[in-house]
Amino acid sequence: MKKIFFNIKNEKYFFLILIVYFLIGSNIFTDYGISWDEVNERFSGFVSLNEVYKLFNLEPITGHTVMLPNGDIIKSDYPALSNYIYKEYGVLFNLPLAFLENFFEIKDIKEVFLLRHFVNFLIFFISTIFFYYTLRNFYSKIISIIGFLFLILSPRIFAESFYNNKDIVFLSLYLIAFYFALKFLTQRQNKLLILFSFFVALSINIRVLGLLSVALFFLFLFLEGLNSKKLMKKNTLDITKCFFLTSLFTYLMWPFLWGDPLDSLIYTFKSMSSYNWKGLVFFLGDYHEGKNIPWNYTIILFIITTPLLIVFLFFIGISFCAKDLINNFVNIDKYKDTNLWLNNFQILNILAFLNIVIILSYTILFNSTLYGGWRHTYFLYPSVIILSLYGIKIFQNYINKKIILFFVIFSILTSLFWIINNHPFQYVYYNSLVKNNIKKNFELDYWGVSNLYTLNHLIDNYNRDKYFVFAYSNSPYHYSKNMIDSEKRNKIKFVDEIKDAEFILSNHYYLNQQPYKKDKYLFDNFELIYEININNVSINSIFMKKL
Repeated sequence: MKKIFFNIKNEKYFFLILIVYFLIGSNIFTDYGISWDEVNERFSGFVSLNEVYKLFNLEPITGHTVMLPNGDIIKSDYPALSNYIYKEYGVLFNLPLAFLENFFEIKDIKEVFLLRHFVNFLIFFISTIFFYYTLRNFYSKIISIIGFLFLILSPRIFAESFYNNKDIVFLSLYLIAFYFALKFLTQRQNKLLILFSFFVALSINIRVLGLLSVALFFLFLFLEGLNSKKLMKKNTLDITKCFFLTSLFTYLMWPFLWGDPLDSLIYTFKSMSSYNWKGLVFFLGDYHEGKNIPWNYTIILFIITTPLLIVFLFFIGISFCAKDLINNFVNIDKYKDTNLWLNNFQILNILAFLNIVIILSYTILFNSTLYGGWRHTYFLYPSVIILSLYGIKIFQNYINKKIILFFVIFSILTSLFWIINNHPFQYVYYNSLVKNNIKKNFELDYWGVSNLYTLNHLIDNYNRDKYFVFAYSNSPYHYSKNMIDSEKRNKIKFVDEIKDAEFILSNHYYLNQQPYKKDKYLFDNFELIYEININNVSINSIFMKKL
C-alpha cells in the first residue's frame, strides 16, 4: 500500500534543517509582542468553551478580567454565544487554548499569551513538514528544500507564525488539506478522502473561506470525469462522500453551528465576504475604507512584501502554467481519457494555479473587506511557492542549473540575514521595490506588535513608580500590558489627554488622521527619546515631556 503520510528514508538534510528550525522557533517565540486581535481571540475561545460546558451540564467559567484602555482591570462575565458580537468566527484555535488555560489554571496573563504563541508556531511548524512532502512527491530533495526555505524564510510569514492565530493557522490547515487533496487525486484511497475532509473542516473552523478548497476539489473531480462516464460516476460518489464528511466534521467542531447549521453557515459566509469593518487602510499614500479597498491592494502588497526572487519566479511559473492549461484545452480531443492536465505534475501546478485565480477573483469580484496587508490571503502562499518552483524548472531548460542555484541560495541567505538583523520586527518587511517610499505610502506595524518593546524600554530605562503614558495612535497599547512582567505591569497608566502625559508613544498607525493640534503640542512640549527603526523607517517611538 502506498504511504498516506511520509516516506522519511534518506531525508537527513531536510530533518537537520527541520530540527534547527524547531529549536530556533522554540527559543524565540517569547520575543514577539502581542497583536491587536489576540485579546479578543482569547475571549472568543472562552465564550465557545462555555457553550461546550453548557452542552455537558458543566459549570460555566465566570469572572473574566477585562483591561480598559487606561490600563485598569475590571471583572466581567462571558456573554452567551448567541449574544456574542463575533459569534460567527471559527474557534478551532481559541477554544482548545481556552480549555488548556482553564484546565491547567494558568493565572499569569503573560504566560497565557506565551502559550498561545508557542502553539501558533507549533501548528505552522507541523504544516511546513506537510508542505515539504507535498513537494517531494513531484520534485528532487534540493528543490523541495528550497520550497520549504522559501516558505519559512519569507520575513512576514516567519514573524506572524508566532502570533497570527487566524491567517497563519488557516494557512497551515489549508496547506495540510492541500497535501491530502493531492494525495487523493493521485492515489484514490478512501483514507485520504477522510483526512482531506477532516483538515478542510478544521480550516473552515478558522476561516469559512476553507469552503472554497472543497469547491476547488469538486471542480477537479468534475473536470476529470468529463471524458469518461465511468469515471464521472465514481467521482460523483467521491464528491458526495467528501461533502458529507466535511459537513459532519465541520458541524461537530464548531459550536456556533449546533443550533441551526445551514443558516449559521450561510450567515457566516455572508458576514466574512462583506465584513463591515469601519477602519481605514493606508495604501499608496491615502486612507481607504476596508470595504472599499482598491481592487489591486492584495496583489501589490504581495509583490512588495515578498522576497523579489520568489515574486519573479512566481510570475514565470504562473505564466507557463496558464500556457499549459490553454494548450491542454485546445488539444483535449487529441488525447483519450485526458483532461486539462496530462500528468500528476500538471495536477500540482494547475491546482495551485486555480487556487490562486479563483480565490483572488472571488475577493475582487465580491469586493471583500481587506485590511492589514495581504494576510487574509496568506493561505495562497504555498501555491505561490509551488508555481515559483515551476519557474525554476522552466529556467533549467534555458540556464545552467548552477547559475539558477546561485541566485536561489543568494535570495534565501538575503532573507535569512534580514530576519536575523531585524528580529523580532520582521512583520514590517518590504522588499527593495519600495525601499525609499515605505512610510509615505504603506502601513508599518498595523497590529501593534512592537508596542510591547516601547513599554518595556520605558520601564527598563526610566525609573518611575508610575508611567503616565498617552498613546498617540489608534493601536490599543494597553493590550501590550498583558505581556509585561507581572511585577511591573501596574506601573503603566494610560491617560486620556495628551496634556496629562509624561511620555507619549506612537507606532505611527493612523497617525495622520487628526494630527494637527496634537502634532504642534507634541513637538512643542515633548522630545524624542527612543525609536525602533527598520530599514531607516521608524515603526515605534517614545517622546518624553521636556523639562
